[in-house]
Amino acid sequence: MTVSANPTIQEAKEEFENRIFELAAPLLEKLYNAYTKIPDQTDSPDAAILLSKPPQRFGTKTSVKIGIEITSVDPHWYLAYANDTKYGATLVSEQTSRTFDQGIVDDNPTKKVDVPIPQDFIYNGVIGKAKKYESYMSRSKFDEVILICFSDVIWTRNEIFKYGLSAWTNYLLSQARFPFDKVIFVSPRDYDPAPVQIYDKKTNKNKRPSPYKYPDATITCIQGQPLLTGQSYNLDEKFSGSPLISPRPTPPK
Repeated sequence: MTVSANPTIQEAKEEFENRIFELAAPLLEKLYNAYTKIPDQTDSPDAAILLSKPPQRFGTKTSVKIGIEITSVDPHWYLAYANDTKYGATLVSEQTSRTFDQGIVDDNPTKKVDVPIPQDFIYNGVIGKAKKYESYMSRSKFDEVILICFSDVIWTRNEIFKYGLSAWTNYLLSQARFPFDKVIFVSPRDYDPAPVQIYDKKTNKNKRPSPYKYPDATITCIQGQPLLTGQSYNLDEKFSGSPLISPRPTPPK
């Protein structure tokens, strides 16, 4: 009997999306009061909640259902580099062997790349979802459909996000008349991943924000090399070298 790998892939996808959902849960409760997650809703959109006590804006309706799409905003070329386990696999195997078989810790991180953070960084990551809104609304008769987005590159406490990127995302989505009712941003790699609402269709921000202060900003993303337990390291020194695996010469667009 041949067992397909697809269920395992699907289960991993759902487990990760559940994690993102849980990061957004405190804000969802503030926006929608108490709710119950609908367990059967796992695709198109990725999740849904049934409100226990709908806010007054839904009028006298007693059954209110909110659809939730979940997506990364990170550039495709970066995700291809960060998640590719085949390209450079031999180098990784050799690096791991040097560390755990010979006790040699390399001075080069496994992967490292600078990711630009322009004012449309989050906007570019979510705008492609706009075309799915109407089908989601009609398919399951949701009262609202919202988007939870996340990044492995930037986080909510980062000054670029707080003092420029968040406001510009709101403005750009408003200018584009982004159809999702709300957009929430979470940071799965943040130590304090407080969710932030960065867009609300009902309160479009049409006033242009202050000029973006970080047009040339980049964030260095690192996958560190294997380290031995019981030893102390200067990570700034260990991570300062060139990566063992560089991005491909021509990153996918």
